[in-house]
Amino acid sequence: MKSVFTLSASLAISLLLCCTAQANNHKILGVIAMPRNETNDLALKLPVCRIVKRIQLTADHGDLQLSDASVYFKAARSASQSLNIPSEIKEGQTTDWININSDNDNKRCVSKITFSGHTVNSSDMATLKIIGDD
Repeated sequence: MKSVFTLSASLAISLLLCCTAQANNHKILGVIAMPRNETNDLALKLPVCRIVKRIQLTADHGDLQLSDASVYFKAARSASQSLNIPSEIKEGQTTDWININSDNDNKRCVSKITFSGHTVNSSDMATLKIIGDD
């Protein structure tokens, strides 16, 4: 009887521990190939308007330099926001979360994110992965 109780208690604790982990809302929004020359018209258009509260940037392949980034919201006035981004991201490095200031109730959705930048220290094009959190 004692072993049945111990087994039941162990299973209950295991179930409790495994189910307390919460799923995150992180989604890969897209990947941009960074050219070798400075370019100011790199855009990630989101096919479905998505509410995004913050983003992370990862240099998946190669090192890259960024000089500017903006987020555009789906709105009648084409509202946008300049983002505070690091100037350089090394291969394999991920930035801290970059907050996106949506409207007061955080219901405004992102239609595209634009970047200015280029690949550095490589003859191949670097890739910039954009991860969103809603």
